[in-house]
Amino acid sequence: MSVQKKQIILNEIAFWKQNKLLPEHYCDFLTALYAQGEKEEIEVNNQAVLEKEKKKASLKMNGVIFLIGLITLAILTALLTMTSNILPIIFAGVAVKLFVYIAIKLAKNNSLLTPLLFVFSALLLLGVTFKIWEAYFISEPNILLFMIIANCILWLLSGVFLKLIYFTISGIVGIIFILVYIAYIYIV
Repeated sequence: MSVQKKQIILNEIAFWKQNKLLPEHYCDFLTALYAQGEKEEIEVNNQAVLEKEKKKASLKMNGVIFLIGLITLAILTALLTMTSNILPIIFAGVAVKLFVYIAIKLAKNNSLLTPLLFVFSALLLLGVTFKIWEAYFISEPNILLFMIIANCILWLLSGVFLKLIYFTISGIVGIIFILVYIAYIYIV
C-alpha cells in the first residue's frame, strides 16, 4: 500500500477516534494494524491534521461571532434610530428567540458562542425596553426605571439559574444603581 493511501486511512482513523465514531480500542487496533511500526511518524502527522482542523474551526467561530455581533449591532441601531415602533421590536424579538435557542443547543458543547449569544440577547432586550418606553411611555420616567429593574431582575435570575456569574453580577449592580438613583431623586 502506498504511503499516501496509508496516511489517508490513518488520518481517517484518528478522526473517528477524536469524534468517538468508533470505540477507542478499535481505533488503536486499526492504527497499529495500518501503521506497521511507524507509530511516531503517524502521531506527528495526526497532530498536524488536528491542529489544521482546530485552526479552521477557530476561524469559522470567529466569523460566526462577528456576524452575530454585526446583526445585534444593526438591530440595536434600528431600535434607537428608526421612527417606526413595531418593525425593530419584531426584529429584536425574533433575534432574541433565535439567539437563545441556538445558545441552549450549543450549551452542551461548552462553546464560546453560548455566553455571547446570551449577552447579545440581553442587550437586545434592553434595547427593546428603551424602544417600548420611548414609543408608549416617554412622559413617565418612573416606568423606565421599573422596566430597567425588570431587566436587571431577569439578568439576576438568568445568572442564578444558568450559573452565569456575569449575569448575576450585572443584575445585582444594575438593581443597586437604580435603587441608589431612586433614593437620590426622592431624598434630594
